[in-house]
Amino acid sequence: MLFEKFEQKTKQMWTSYLTNISIAHKEGRLETKNNKILYPTMLIISQCKGYHIAELTGASEKLNPLIIKRHKESSILRYLGQFDSAQSSPIIHMNGDCNGLDSLCLSHTKNLDEIAERFPYLKLQKSILTMENTYGSTITFGEDFVSCLINNCTFLNKKETIYRSKTILSAILVKNSITNAELEKIFEWTTEKESVVGVQAVSDKDRRIILASQLQNLYLLPGLRETTIGEFLKLHPEIIKKAFDTEHFEYEPSLKWVEHDGFCTDNEINPDLLIKRKDGYYDICDLKTAKLEKNRITKADRSRRRFIDYVSEGVAQLANYREYFQYPKNAALAKEKYGVEIKNPRLILVVGNWDNFNEQEVAQACRQYENLEVIDYDTISQLYINSE
Repeated sequence: MLFEKFEQKTKQMWTSYLTNISIAHKEGRLETKNNKILYPTMLIISQCKGYHIAELTGASEKLNPLIIKRHKESSILRYLGQFDSAQSSPIIHMNGDCNGLDSLCLSHTKNLDEIAERFPYLKLQKSILTMENTYGSTITFGEDFVSCLINNCTFLNKKETIYRSKTILSAILVKNSITNAELEKIFEWTTEKESVVGVQAVSDKDRRIILASQLQNLYLLPGLRETTIGEFLKLHPEIIKKAFDTEHFEYEPSLKWVEHDGFCTDNEINPDLLIKRKDGYYDICDLKTAKLEKNRITKADRSRRRFIDYVSEGVAQLANYREYFQYPKNAALAKEKYGVEIKNPRLILVVGNWDNFNEQEVAQACRQYENLEVIDYDTISQLYINSE
């Protein structure tokens, strides 16, 4: 099946199914145990070598049209296993069609307590299957594999001393040779059960953990574009509001260069986020990726400590945004169009994760910059979960 056809079919099928669930909920035909129903907000369609994947993510009390994001991945084992591993010794091996995993954690280690501090969703998984002598992706697929559904599952992956957690709300994985009839079969097999898939009934206490786990799932996905992370944060504004303790932010405002030094070749700026401070003025924030392939986001020894080029480019972009607001006509346009005023802004760069973010080294690399704050995605998740 062509990738475009797979995208069209899965979007159509999930939209129809979720609409029926929403109707059942409104009519009182859905057992929720007094919990809130959360609907997905985004459908990530991934093309791997030999496979197609349609994964739901997000958490909203209201059902809205699914935002479609495309992703290209070299290997399904890297997609599920989160590391570059040519080989895997799995916990589960799948073959045939209509395979399924539901409400299960697959882990390469039994030592979950310390890891759960970073990935608290592990504490919500009641069924955990561990095999300590395995490695790579926790799941592999045989030559006769056709299709499977993964619902409400967590895969705790390990490479040497590094752990990454992949929590999947619901995902359909298929061989790219699947026929239309076979795709409809796995979806019918999935949705004709008495239990509901693709949505979650959760308490207020667990809501933040669930949403944070889905954000972690995105930024720990190798090769994912930063625009997809940005779109997710736009769809779930509470993450930014809680993490940065703000009542308002603007996402990707489009601001034309009305005034400049005569050497500017850009037509406009599009900062990822303008975040309102307590004094009413705004800080400037740019979103990069977690840069999973890098062991560190800094380089050189202490006396020459500086950021790797990828991070330095983000800092330069922030400086360009700050310069924009130093021209009165540009500042006036921002205030007129978005009600935004900039004064002595913090320049906030979100990049990296706990595996490659050394707080002391980052502080040393920041010495040469004014009002720069570099923060990693795991810290954003923790700030959101633990905020008041």
